[in-house]
This record gives sequence, C-alpha cells and structure tokens, in this order.
Amino acid sequence: MYAPKLRELVEALRSLFSRPYTTRFPKGKYEPVKEYRGFPQFFEEDCVGCGTCYQVCPAGAIEMNDDIKKGVRVLKIDYSSCIQCGQCEEHCITERGIRITTKYSVPIFSLSEDNYFNVIEKKLVKCEICGKSFACEDHLHFIRKRLGAKSYAHPNLLIGLQKKLGSIPEAKYKGRIRREDYIKEVCPICRHKIVVEDEF
Repeated sequence: MYAPKLRELVEALRSLFSRPYTTRFPKGKYEPVKEYRGFPQFFEEDCVGCGTCYQVCPAGAIEMNDDIKKGVRVLKIDYSSCIQCGQCEEHCITERGIRITTKYSVPIFSLSEDNYFNVIEKKLVKCEICGKSFACEDHLHFIRKRLGAKSYAHPNLLIGLQKKLGSIPEAKYKGRIRREDYIKEVCPICRHKIVVEDEF
C-alpha cells in the first residue's frame, strides 16, 4: 500500500473516533448565530406601511394590497418565495419595520397555512375629494416626525397632527374643486388640481 493511502486511512480512523465538527441537526436543534440571515419579519410598532420592501424584493415574496373597503393596506411575506437576501431590511425607511431573523425553517403540511406567511395591516388615508387612498397614517406620521417644524408647511401633515390632538369635523365635497379644499387631506393629483384651479 502506498504511503499516501496509509495517511488517508489514518485520517479516516482519526475522524471516526473524534467528535463531529458539524452540528447535530436534524438529530438535535440547531441554534443559529446572531448574524445568521434567515426569514424576514414585520414589526408592527416600527413598520409604517410605505411599501418599500415590496418594491425592492427581487423574488416577489412580498405582496402589497390596499383594501379600500376596510381602509387598510395589507403587506404579506410569502416564505415559500423568500430567498433571504436581506434587501427588504436594507432598504426599510425606518430601519426597523422589517428585520431579518434567525428563523431558517418553517415546518408545515400545506402552503396555505397561516404560519407560512407574515402579514401586517396598516390604516390607509383616503383623499377627501376623489376617495382614493394615497398613504398610510403611520407613514405620514413618520414623515412629520422626520421633518419636525417644517411639516407644518404641508396641509396633509398638519391635518394629521390635528386629528391626533382632537377630532376634526368631516368636510363635505361641494361638487367641484374649490380654493378651500387646499386645507384638506387630499392626494397629490387632487392637490395639483386645487393649485391649478386657484392660480388660473
């Protein structure tokens, strides 16, 4: 027997009687390190419902739907499509709304099971003129906090703050856009129409 083969045999016997270098998974539970990049998860208190994660997800694992009847935006992560790339966490505007966890496995019997999805709902803000949704309440609140005193220059942000301080009577639409509609919660398209109507 050649010397190299003897060395391989010695190495094989040494490995047979030494402890394993790998983990005991699946016989034992695997505890991933803190830096392990697993599945992402929404965090209710930090997510503002802006939809950035939905836009940057390369695998299309995050869905975003606006339910106008309920007045909520639904964001859903499908773990069967997620590739754990971390783009959602990297581009999150709050830096804490969606975070990568160390969760690496989701044992299920059916792809329709609830624990195979991570769902979050955020309250929408509707335009007082056309009735279309244009942002989430938490998103506008986040912008207001970032802008500080400058936020008082924009009617949508000012009205949102007034609603937090107390109730505002709902204004009725008078059939056509008027100058007074400028001090209402309206979408960018309707605000443009108000400005044009006022100027010309």
